[in-house]
Amino acid sequence: MSDLRTQPAGVQAFLRRVNLQGRFLLVMGAASLLLVLVIWGVFTSVTTRVVDRLGVRFAEKQVLYDKARTLQPLIREVALAQRMADSVVIKRWAANESDARLRAAALSEMEAFRKSFQDGSFFLALKGSGHYYYNDAGRQYAGKELRYTLRETNPGDAWFYATIKSDRDYHINVDPEVQLGVTKVWINVLLRDGGKVLGVIGTGLDLSGFIRDVADVNQPGITTLFLDREGAIQIYRDVQYIDYSSITKSADKRRSVDLLLDEPADRAWVREAIAQAEAGRQTVATGLVRIKGKRYLAGVAALPEVGWYDMTLLDLGVLLPRRDFLDMALAIGAGVLGLLLVLAFTVHRLVLRPVAKLTNAAEHVAQGDFVRAGVEHGSGEVGRLASRFSSMTDSIQKTQSSLEEAVARHTRDLLDAKRMLEISLQQERVGRRAQVNLLALMAHEVRSPVAVIGNTAQMLNALAASEKPEWMPRIEKIMVAVRQLAQLMDEVLDEDRIGLQSKGLERKQGDLNVFCDELRLGQVASCGRDIRFEPSADDATIYADWQLIKIAVSNLIGNAEKYSSPGSEITLRVRRTGSHMMAIEVHNKGVPIPAELQSRMFDKFTRGGQSEGVPGVGLGLYLVDWIVRLHGGRAEVVSAYDGNTFRLVLPQR
Repeated sequence: MSDLRTQPAGVQAFLRRVNLQGRFLLVMGAASLLLVLVIWGVFTSVTTRVVDRLGVRFAEKQVLYDKARTLQPLIREVALAQRMADSVVIKRWAANESDARLRAAALSEMEAFRKSFQDGSFFLALKGSGHYYYNDAGRQYAGKELRYTLRETNPGDAWFYATIKSDRDYHINVDPEVQLGVTKVWINVLLRDGGKVLGVIGTGLDLSGFIRDVADVNQPGITTLFLDREGAIQIYRDVQYIDYSSITKSADKRRSVDLLLDEPADRAWVREAIAQAEAGRQTVATGLVRIKGKRYLAGVAALPEVGWYDMTLLDLGVLLPRRDFLDMALAIGAGVLGLLLVLAFTVHRLVLRPVAKLTNAAEHVAQGDFVRAGVEHGSGEVGRLASRFSSMTDSIQKTQSSLEEAVARHTRDLLDAKRMLEISLQQERVGRRAQVNLLALMAHEVRSPVAVIGNTAQMLNALAASEKPEWMPRIEKIMVAVRQLAQLMDEVLDEDRIGLQSKGLERKQGDLNVFCDELRLGQVASCGRDIRFEPSADDATIYADWQLIKIAVSNLIGNAEKYSSPGSEITLRVRRTGSHMMAIEVHNKGVPIPAELQSRMFDKFTRGGQSEGVPGVGLGLYLVDWIVRLHGGRAEVVSAYDGNTFRLVLPQR
């Protein structure tokens, strides 16, 4: 059985609910079904081969029988017609048709032969005059045997000229004689006088009677038809398929056996079988063909005496029905299923029932009920398993008692540790509240004096410009010191404020393109530097705490201003960096950052190598990295000969 992890969830859930006995029954059921299918497949294959082999032998015998049954009347009629064609009297008259004495003698001679023919009829067609003489068994044309004159332009007379052209001693032709109103199997024999052809003479067999005697025999499952060399149907019980007067037609105009066969391969096989029979390589060629969707075993044999080929079709489903073999298949299936039942009973008795009891005992052990966890002890592997299970149960019971004592002890220790942690957390909360109060006090007590000093310095600077120019350098130092002190307070207060807010960001949906463009305009107005903005062409919507993002980006722009020459360009861009990730980049044309310093740029109190004379304490980039990480992103720096790029990568959600 395959691993449950590879099965669909529904199958896994079903198998979990079924116990071992149920699974065994499922397996046995599936095995029985599979075995039945295998037996049926083997039975079908074997019976098919047996039926085919028996069918081939039967077909060979049947074809030879049909051949003999067909040839017997035809050969007799051909022999009589050839004897009539050898008559000197008839030849003399045919050479001198106007001689009345020879005419009477020849008609008398043909009348004698007529009485010997099976059909009781004769015909004579003379080449010189085209006259056609005929009389039948009822002698209705006695004294007026000349029926009509053949014309080469008449399609109905084409058989005569085709027979002479073929130069064969005799030819069997199935053709309706329109002027006489009969359809017969005509035996056409060339009337020769030495090497000269005088005409065609012969007899005919009634087509319906011939079909009844030869092709339409009352044998269920057997169909006989006769073909000529090109496969045209000469005799068949369904007369609409018969190709009349085949000798006068081209191959593509004939009604061939292809009309009956479904598959091109079957049609090719019939042609090959005719070729083999004609060459004498096989007495009877056999093969399977399909006619109107039904499978037949076909046998083909040559009838060289008449120039035909006997094709017999056997319906093996009728001749050798598989139901005759069904009793054998049922007996084999019953025997195999009986063995499966014995096997199932044995496995249930020796394995499944003891395992079920072990399973029940294991469930009681799992519930902590060791009293009802007893099992039956037997012989063999299952008995040894039961004994080991009992020993294991005793060990589990002892181990459980020890574990319960240990768990109780550790629980007490954990409760003590929990109380100590709660006390520490309470102290930490008190300290944080004191920190908040201190920050509020600093914001009020320090910012106000710094603002007063800064405003006063600006006023003094304006006054000194007109009255005391020598004071201006000192006043400028005061103003620089005030700005450094204000920046220091902003960075320290921002760090602590962000630390206090890290437990809950106020995320809102917004567009980075719009946000960065507005921020750029504000920075340009405050610092007077030109900042080029490159928005993203993709959707730049993200969820973020925009107040914190503003602090981070403003810090990067401020650094770009401080660490680049006053006239150089600063670029702010927004772009997509991956699936559901957006990046904010700030690029300046400052001095490249050393490689060993790049990995520490976002550490606390780290400043660049060109920071001398630049105000700051090394907290700005640390705050930037902290803000980005709070949002689930990352901060990166890329330094090259053309400047430095600081990148904030943020998730869109």
